[in-house]
Amino acid sequence: MTTILWAVLLPLQLLWTVGIAGYFFVLVPRRWRVPYQQSLELLHSDDREDLQRADRLLGEAVNAGPRGRTLNRIRFAQAGVRAMLGTHDPARYADAATVLHELITAEGRTEHTAYLELWVQARLENHSRVTDLYAEHRTLLDTRPEPRRIAAASHLHLAAGHWRRRETDGALHHFDRVRELGELTDRIPPEVDNLPMVKGVQAVFDGRGDDAREAFEAARDRAADLRRSAVEAELGLVVCDWRDGDPQELGTRLARLSEEAGRKPPEQGGENRLDAAVAVLRLVALLREWRARPALSGAPTPADLAELEQRAREVRSADAELGDADLVEGLVRYYFALNQSERSHALDMLDRGTELAKGITLPEVLDLMERERALGGEGDAISRYLALVGEFLDDPTRSAEDRAHFRRLQARFAPFGDPGDLPDQPVPHQRTPAEDHQRRTEALRRRIELIVQPRIRDLPQDAPARLALRELLDELDHAARAAADGASILHQAEMRLITSTAQTLLPEDPEDPTEHRGTHDQEPA
Repeated sequence: MTTILWAVLLPLQLLWTVGIAGYFFVLVPRRWRVPYQQSLELLHSDDREDLQRADRLLGEAVNAGPRGRTLNRIRFAQAGVRAMLGTHDPARYADAATVLHELITAEGRTEHTAYLELWVQARLENHSRVTDLYAEHRTLLDTRPEPRRIAAASHLHLAAGHWRRRETDGALHHFDRVRELGELTDRIPPEVDNLPMVKGVQAVFDGRGDDAREAFEAARDRAADLRRSAVEAELGLVVCDWRDGDPQELGTRLARLSEEAGRKPPEQGGENRLDAAVAVLRLVALLREWRARPALSGAPTPADLAELEQRAREVRSADAELGDADLVEGLVRYYFALNQSERSHALDMLDRGTELAKGITLPEVLDLMERERALGGEGDAISRYLALVGEFLDDPTRSAEDRAHFRRLQARFAPFGDPGDLPDQPVPHQRTPAEDHQRRTEALRRRIELIVQPRIRDLPQDAPARLALRELLDELDHAARAAADGASILHQAEMRLITSTAQTLLPEDPEDPTEHRGTHDQEPA
């Protein structure tokens, strides 16, 4: 009986053992092995749908319950797929970083996980993290050139950020790391090779004069040791002395630097920009020399203006698209112009400077040019004057005698040709109510001042024409205040002002400008 019992139980136990073994070693692995293998076949595709399907298959494989190294292999594949999906959707880079973090926590870093983590962090633009990872796990990453290139690119990004923030030391640190890695060294700006110069420029921007001088002196000594041109370092020292230095001595140093910059070999590069910088400083140094002269020493002499023109020409020769030469020379010639012709020449120079690629953009200068255009020349003044006389002719409140006088004033300008595009038809005129007399007077004052400005602007303050105009304007104001007693007072003042304006515009006219005054000498009752 016992024998029969064992004969039955042993086969059953054997079948149970085989079933259990088949379940754990065949059925369970099949749940994750099939989707895992299918996903691996899709990893060679760059198609977004294939990669998304591979990600779903790997998710099924993880959920099937693999353990140990099997689970780590699946997670690594999952991180790789999500990193590849990041090229289509950048948000997937963060998903890949999360899976990598879990994988590294479970089994530690390997050569493959360290490289993939470095690549993903670079794609996430976590450049500080990339450089730290490379420094900490260099033994794992130096087995191939790609990690070095990734780390070098991140160092360049960090250096550029420091450079934009004018953090020279930080930028130089990362540029040095790029040189150590030996990758992407061609991306380092050539100017960085001269570290003392870079530090000196940064110190100038920060207002640290002593540090800047020390750096430029070091750059000059280094250039002498290497038998290279020290023009940049000497120019930096000129900048350090610019505020408190003697203008004439600075000009002498700049002249010497200009000659040295012209002899600089082309292979060193940057000579054109250096020539332009030296030329601009020489131009401004000339103004500082003039400023240092004793008070009341007079306006610039013809020799001074010739030197100004020569230095401005050097700036244009060094950089034809730089507007500084037109700005400086134009303003000097404008403020020291002796007549309208010289002033117009200066304004043309300023206008030319605004059209250059690196032209004049100062709001004050642009406003000055706009006001001068609005003011116009003497031809514009005559046109404005004749338009004003025409309006008085069309004023029905004027007497026949007044209109006859206005016609005689028009005739005096006939020898000067067509006054311009003046309206042929009378302008509709409305009688001015008493309360508008003041407004009318102010408008007339502004128009008269605009008309005579081109003729009297170069006259001294005590010139007869200026004094006569000022007296007549005061008389006009007084007449406007008394206009309530009768319009004839205002008409007389306007008549005398219009007649005097004609005499100012045409001083050579022998006609007596006061011939009409006697007809209105009687005050109205």
